[in-house]
Amino acid sequence: MPAPIIVLNGASSSGKTTIARALQGLWPRPLFLTGIDTFLLGWPESYATFPGDDGSLDAPSAGIRIVPGLDPAPSWIPEFGDDFHSMMRLAHESWALISKGGVNLVIDHVLIDPTLRKQATDTLVRAFWVGVMCDVDELIRRETARGDRHVGFASGTSAVVHQEMNYDLVIDTTTTSTELLARQVYDAVMAS
Repeated sequence: MPAPIIVLNGASSSGKTTIARALQGLWPRPLFLTGIDTFLLGWPESYATFPGDDGSLDAPSAGIRIVPGLDPAPSWIPEFGDDFHSMMRLAHESWALISKGGVNLVIDHVLIDPTLRKQATDTLVRAFWVGVMCDVDELIRRETARGDRHVGFASGTSAVVHQEMNYDLVIDTTTTSTELLARQVYDAVMAS
């Protein structure tokens, strides 16, 4: 029987990784943390393009192109090309295979386009889906305080990350403690 997969889907800086680490502390067995950041950070810089200083966009990329987002400025969002989508298809398939092998997984995800959503939901069919919500002003505050991200991804991803998603549980990290939210996720997964 496949091991549990928990998918935490939410905007950049919504607290998914922090919740995942708290879940690892609650879990009765080893809970492996993985997610989209592994693949974003591993992507070659030559296949990730950012707007010029004047705001002009580079040509579409087979990898990742950063384009303006929809929420309050600054707002940026990755636009994924065919090569990146192919890599993520393999990531989703590998996560399903790891679960089939008996490893418990928590996946920190940001499903921002229809291709990623379809890949994830079609492949991770037995996953427990958690929508991680957060007020956009708080997302922007966190992103700015972190200092390790390009400012604008929190705002940009928040506008699209929950589109067309169905969740087993929805949590809001705006003011609720990580410990309480991790316990809510843990209890809901155990009861499912």
